[in-house]
Amino acid sequence: MLVAALLVPVAIAVVVIAVYRFGVPAFLALMFVAIGYGLATDLPFKSVDKAFALGFSTAMEQVGLLIVAGSLVGGLLPKYPLPGPAAGAVGLLAGMGGAGAEGLALLQHVGVNAPRRALALALGVLAFQPLIAPSPLAVAPAVVLKAELGEVLWFALPAAAVAGLAGWLYIRRQMSDGSRTGALSWRWLAIVVPLGVLVLHAVAQLPSAPLGRAETRELLTGLSRPLMLAAMAIALAVLLSGRWQPAVLADTRWATLLLTVGAAGGFSRVLDEIGIAELLAERVLTPQLGLLVPFLAAAIVKTMQGNSLTAVLTASGMIEPMLPALGLDGAASRAIAAAAVGAGSIAICHINDPFFWIATKMAGLSPGQGLRTLSLGSLIIAVAALIVLAVLRLVL
Repeated sequence: MLVAALLVPVAIAVVVIAVYRFGVPAFLALMFVAIGYGLATDLPFKSVDKAFALGFSTAMEQVGLLIVAGSLVGGLLPKYPLPGPAAGAVGLLAGMGGAGAEGLALLQHVGVNAPRRALALALGVLAFQPLIAPSPLAVAPAVVLKAELGEVLWFALPAAAVAGLAGWLYIRRQMSDGSRTGALSWRWLAIVVPLGVLVLHAVAQLPSAPLGRAETRELLTGLSRPLMLAAMAIALAVLLSGRWQPAVLADTRWATLLLTVGAAGGFSRVLDEIGIAELLAERVLTPQLGLLVPFLAAAIVKTMQGNSLTAVLTASGMIEPMLPALGLDGAASRAIAAAAVGAGSIAICHINDPFFWIATKMAGLSPGQGLRTLSLGSLIIAVAALIVLAVLRLVL
């Protein structure tokens, strides 16, 4: 287990060096590192191949079409970024809709020529996605830990707000924007409408079923599938652009990002096959750590495996039986524990997460620059959210 854990930072370093120093395409670097990591941890060839293929296909199924759609829509939209406040609102919408990579894939053009805005948007999505309902990432730990969703929201809202602010301040110090002032346009609806569908689908999936349990829920489930969202975004962009542009629709600049995201999913699945994330998370299940336990359990799984939903579900299942021993058995304490699981699942976003590659592509960063900004930024906002939750637990 120790060897497998120590090899993860080695794998990250190899990918960064291969891409930055030797110009190897990121998807090839991830592919060969996944093979090397699997074999170094005693996985047989067949298991490495099966895990990588499954992770690759899953990433393609979840976000592949949306990467294509986001790129094509970007060619049809205005060639300037959204204004800062509007970009923040769209980021909040994307975070509430569920899987952050899906929303960010559609938002590729929002930070065009504005790297600071692009990274701030990405960190904003990371901050809101696991904390603010109706996002499934916020709802899942509340359900598993038997916490009232409304009560979770009371604690999660200030935590997400402070985390988002911390992310913006960090990115502001790290990067200059150097872009033209953003401007609003009706054509941005090509992105906003599909994001709105994702949010409505998340609302429909709430345990209370506020939109009903039959036709409406079924309709939104169908519309929120990647194929429907991609078709919706592209069709709206074509209509709102006001003219037919076949050359833009034939553009294939999305191909490299698509392959990289698939390879990141494959590498993530190889890491999951080892089972190191759960074994490491079990090491922090110490009652003396109190609120740190749900946070660290989720953070370890997210860092090792790269999937936020897996992180919140795994961590929640681990800590639920030990909540009394952690002093987190009351209604308010369970709500704080659920929010702490969400906060932990923010960190650390790196090369095994498709979200990382979409965000760095938006900002025009190399993998090394992405690690220094986005990865460190994700840790900062996660810790900021945890501090807020710890303070709320003391004063309430």
